Amino acid sequence: MKSIRLTISLLLMTLCLQAQNAPATPTIATKNPFPTISTLTSWASYNSQEKFNLDIRTLGFKFEEKSVEAASTAYTYIRKVSVDNINYTDRIVYRIANDNSQSIISLVTASTDLVSFYTPQLAQYKTGKCDNEMSKDKKTTCTCYDNGKFVIDVCDERVKLSMGDGNNYFISVAKK
Repeated sequence: MKSIRLTISLLLMTLCLQAQNAPATPTIATKNPFPTISTLTSWASYNSQEKFNLDIRTLGFKFEEKSVEAASTAYTYIRKVSVDNINYTDRIVYRIANDNSQSIISLVTASTDLVSFYTPQLAQYKTGKCDNEMSKDKKTTCTCYDNGKFVIDVCDERVKLSMGDGNNYFISVAKK
């Protein structure tokens, strides 16, 4: 009887040690962390790419390109994410008017439903008529918000993919 207990004890200890030493299975992210409306409006108030650059890198975004246009300069950042074993690219653009009078943050992703994420945060904003390029597309649904200081557009665009239908989500926060 002692030998059976000893054998069972050794067997259990071996199994426990194997479980502890086994490589951990990677957890699949089900939610992708994005900045809150409060953070986006703060960034839109910076009018400083240097400050924005420091903040956005903490969320895993890396600088991709700078585009200089007649009235503004845009800085594009990207990050690669995997959700449920599907790879996505999140893109955020920080656009600053050349006279520093206005800045716009635009975030585009297919990895997370931004409409469901941001709509509850915009409860105190007034909804208005959307007048952006995306809202003119028949495949896109946009809701536009205004609180006097910021104009925020949240859009859901249905896209045709090679493996079926999908959605691209878009949010733009513009300082008035």
